[in-house]
Amino acid sequence: MKPATVCFLSAALLLAGCTAPPPPAPPAPPAPQPVATPAPPLERGTILAMHPIPAEPPETARILLSGLGGTPAPRHADSFEFIVRAPGGATIAVVQPETDGLRPGAPVAILRGGRTSLLAAQADAASPSP
Repeated sequence: MKPATVCFLSAALLLAGCTAPPPPAPPAPPAPQPVATPAPPLERGTILAMHPIPAEPPETARILLSGLGGTPAPRHADSFEFIVRAPGGATIAVVQPETDGLRPGAPVAILRGGRTSLLAAQADAASPSP
């Protein structure tokens, strides 16, 4: 082989190496998994008392509000105020429309969040009966 041919072949091989596609990019790291915020622990309590809150304000409140230029906002359904003994002995008041199984003396689950609400809870079988 002539030196010029060897030089040309060497140059061609060198250029071929320069025009080869770049190595593949390393794989992207996995996206971070969202961390689930744990649900607040379920609290148990006992209903001490419950009081109905009528859908319409009493006549006295209507007279006072109309005298002040206001009008009461009508509610569409009766609600109930529940007075509940929470864990640790704290007493809380919860207003909600549902009364399914909720009676004074009944155990409840206290669901805290944007709006605190109550659900009927089963009495623990391990708890001694009064």
